Amino acid sequence: MDINTTFSEYREKAPSKSEIHYWDLHPQLCVGFSSIPEKIKMKGKSITIGRLCSLVGKNSMLEKIISFMVTQKRLRRRLNIRFPFSIDNLYFVELYALMISEGSFKTEFRLHVPENIFHNIFEKSLTGLFGDEIKDQIKQKPEKNIMRTSAPCSIRYFLPITKHIPKFILVNKEKCRRYLQIAFEAEGSPILIKSKRYISLKRNVDITHILENKTHYIETKRIYTGQLEKDYPSLKNLVEDKPPLLLLGEKLILKHYFNIASIMKLEAIRINKTNYRCGKISARWALYIYADSVNRFIKEINFLTKRKKDITAKMLKIKGRNRQYFSLDVMKSIEKDGKINTSDFVKKMKSKGYKSPMTYLWRYSKKGLIKRTKRGEYELLIK
Repeated sequence: MDINTTFSEYREKAPSKSEIHYWDLHPQLCVGFSSIPEKIKMKGKSITIGRLCSLVGKNSMLEKIISFMVTQKRLRRRLNIRFPFSIDNLYFVELYALMISEGSFKTEFRLHVPENIFHNIFEKSLTGLFGDEIKDQIKQKPEKNIMRTSAPCSIRYFLPITKHIPKFILVNKEKCRRYLQIAFEAEGSPILIKSKRYISLKRNVDITHILENKTHYIETKRIYTGQLEKDYPSLKNLVEDKPPLLLLGEKLILKHYFNIASIMKLEAIRINKTNYRCGKISARWALYIYADSVNRFIKEINFLTKRKKDITAKMLKIKGRNRQYFSLDVMKSIEKDGKINTSDFVKKMKSKGYKSPMTYLWRYSKKGLIKRTKRGEYELLIK
């Protein structure tokens, strides 16, 4: 998928799994039964998923008697669980948005951030999914003066944290709203400098497979697009239309459900010390919300913490500019058979607070977007 992907195309290719069966799990995970079936020979009270699948395959009837999952063998820790296990709920939406933004789930399942709100969401979501018994298995301790909250490592094999927003989130407006609230709180920023205001969201994507052995920059140095275009124009062309799947989905959700326009662009690439989080070579992309869409974002989504909400409250006191080419929308709203009456346009624009509407007619004529046909009339050249 590229930068021109539509919402329907993105949704069509999204992961569709909304419930988990035992055969979907990692083969080394262990489960146990309320009553052991005769055809399953077990030495203990649990059996690995790999062994279970080799004995009975995919058996939906068997799921009814699976009663727990082993989370820590050495400590004999387990969670009561029933299959199929549904993830089509707000608990998973919150946990997914949090983990894909701030969490670690490749070799463990934990959160290491300073904000208490995220630790609260982490514990609340896991408790909602697995019940109160998981609370005893969630551990908290400070590490380098920042709180670290960890769940059993085996949870990373159980819950799918995909790089493509799942379909069951995409098809539900309220799930999308909650997802965006947590995503923007974690990775987004409200920017207010005097009368300039905008909201940004930035994410990284691994592009090692595209640029490997093609760059010779110093490790850990960020190469911004201007420098990239100057030094490696052909490389910029390879990556500038391939945004992170996550950020692409977030942009499409904003427009589809909330009519929030945004701009998404490549900001920089970076050669990293390791390939652990974002690959050896990563690209940072930025999504920006400007003008009247800022107000819609604050009304429909907004941030969660007081610090960021205080900034957006100040933003609302500043009259935002309309987006570029807003006046073209006005032209389209009053055109008749592709023709624009000058006096109608001037009257409509002045009602929107514009003092010199004729300037836009002259400017757009120069750009080739409209053409004067006769006195007091223009033809709209774009759809």
